[in-house]
Amino acid sequence: MTNRVMRMMTLADGVAPDWYFPVTIIMVVIISILALFILLVVLLQPGNSEGLGALTGTGTDTYLSKNKGRTWEGRLKRLTVIAAILLVVLCIAFAILGTIEF
Repeated sequence: MTNRVMRMMTLADGVAPDWYFPVTIIMVVIISILALFILLVVLLQPGNSEGLGALTGTGTDTYLSKNKGRTWEGRLKRLTVIAAILLVVLCIAFAILGTIEF
């Protein structure tokens, strides 16, 4: 059993340092949680209800539409953007971490 674990821990040129596998596991867990969070936040956002009025330009501006940044919908959109940026940065860092040769 120990030989199998040691073989799994070896990379192309040698054995990975002690920090490598816990960091990769933590990154995979965080990436998975962020992906699920983005899915949940996107599903919570209401649909665009403008419909055909957006094509003809007959929609009216309301106080609510001008201050969407302060509403629940605005917060959900901001959370989506922040989580997506974090996800992209973590995926790039994970890819870079995977290219390191020991």
